Amino acid sequence: MQVRDRAVIGILSLVLVGLTGVVIAPSLTTEEPGATPSTTLPPTHPYVEGIVGNALSVSPFSAQSVAERQIVSLLFRGLVRLGPDDTLVGDLADHWSVDPTGAAWTFHLRRGLTWQDGEPITSEDVLFTVGALSDPSYTGPGASSWREVTATATDAQTVTLTLATPLGGFLQAVTQEIAPAHLLAGVAPADLPADPFGRTPIGSGAFRLATLDDTHALLVPYISDAEANVPEGPNAGSPPPTDSLATPTATAPGGAALPYLDGIEFRFYQDIDALTSAWGLGEISGAAGLPADVATRLAAGGGAHLLRYPSTTLFDVTLNLRPSHPEFRDPAVRIALLKAIDRDAIIRDALGGLATRADGLIPPSSWAFDPTASPAVPFDPEAARAGLLAAGWKLADGGGWIPKGATDPLTIEILSPQADANPAAYAIADAVAQAWGAIGLTVSHTALAGADFVGEHLQVGDFSVAVTGTTIGLDPDLYPLLASSQTTQRGANYSGLQDASLDALLVRARAPGPDEARLAAYAALQAKLAAGTYVLPVAFADVVVVVRDTLTGPRPRPVGAPGDRFWDVLTWRLAATR
Repeated sequence: MQVRDRAVIGILSLVLVGLTGVVIAPSLTTEEPGATPSTTLPPTHPYVEGIVGNALSVSPFSAQSVAERQIVSLLFRGLVRLGPDDTLVGDLADHWSVDPTGAAWTFHLRRGLTWQDGEPITSEDVLFTVGALSDPSYTGPGASSWREVTATATDAQTVTLTLATPLGGFLQAVTQEIAPAHLLAGVAPADLPADPFGRTPIGSGAFRLATLDDTHALLVPYISDAEANVPEGPNAGSPPPTDSLATPTATAPGGAALPYLDGIEFRFYQDIDALTSAWGLGEISGAAGLPADVATRLAAGGGAHLLRYPSTTLFDVTLNLRPSHPEFRDPAVRIALLKAIDRDAIIRDALGGLATRADGLIPPSSWAFDPTASPAVPFDPEAARAGLLAAGWKLADGGGWIPKGATDPLTIEILSPQADANPAAYAIADAVAQAWGAIGLTVSHTALAGADFVGEHLQVGDFSVAVTGTTIGLDPDLYPLLASSQTTQRGANYSGLQDASLDALLVRARAPGPDEARLAAYAALQAKLAAGTYVLPVAFADVVVVVRDTLTGPRPRPVGAPGDRFWDVLTWRLAATR
């Protein structure tokens, strides 16, 4: 089952090359021939947010950058969506059921839903979207991630998704935005990422795209006549399932309530200086994608505050555990290396305090995290030195450490992305190099361009140590990162780890089942990971946005993808400024 296997790799690549890179595009506009004309007046007082980067195409099949993925999350809806805290609630679907094996998920669509051009939303749209994502010729976002999922429809309102290998976290996967079959079914899957639809999208959400060009994107409220009398908000009555196999009760028709905001405008900036200048001039009410120190400084200037969303993006130190690197084979050595890293100092200095210490590979904010099974390893340089000695390492007369069984001192090269692509990963790698140097190891730090870092080194195992950033997911699945089968170039097990007993625990944790069974499986997995210390966890970075105090309503909750922070956007309000 590959629903998340390939998704993790794609997200990892985005994280490693940086999510705020600048892309300059030719002017694009939704007023192209064939575009549905807007019947909504331009907003007089939209919420304006600045971001470093750009948006070229905003289709579920084309969105790659943070700006693009945020816009897509506001224009399109999935079968389910994020709810308060760690819940999932119905969106296009109002209820669902799962067979006893967890392999077949049947979703019942809300009646009366329409696309923004008035066409009905039906099971055909779900069949088309899943079929395109699973097609071998498709190479856009989520490519190959749905290869082992098949979709069938009983009627216009009922669709069943069947998994080749059941996954306990599959419900999280169906937050995937659904695209309109009536507009795109004639496009070959290979051509979907470049189709003009991404510049003139017809969505299903409470916002529609009014303008998209090289400087900004303007979204305005949209609501169909059928949904105009749903005052309580989208799917407010749909409760979260009690466990991964439970079925929520059905809710009333409708789904997209009118937002309070007059509109949302995303303004694109070439660099951080341009964005902070716009903030200083009062041209924007929010700023996203900033380094922690810059975000903190802007919020401290008065009349603004930080929104901190706990994320599942883990920064870690990945060790090459292949036979070609026997120096890291002993778990005692790996634990000693972890003890030498002052993770609290890294969070304070490299991440500006806007992160959570990682004592395991599952975020502390996750329902699956078990603090007992993931005990904290304290920063203790003396214990680190003692641990290396106990593991048979020796201090060389001329400096450095000689691993057990070796004759020469070890030189460790730590790889990371370049600072301009991912400043956090670069700073962490620098801090780790200094920390290991402080206990006598000979260490160097090499920064690489994102494509070389991933394609030329991580994927082919050509490295000793690397600092990586990986999105674990709101329903954590560590199989893609650690399973023996995932060491191929298409997998994400960059360490090359081969451990059959761990594989069994990884499979058990990702399997469907009641909450109690899954919690027990995750506890056993985390205990195994703590004992093995296969990966050295550092921190889970927050998603941070600076907003003026005039914006009210956002309620931070754990997020996995860039657009997740808009889960409650229909409750946002913007006070008028003088």
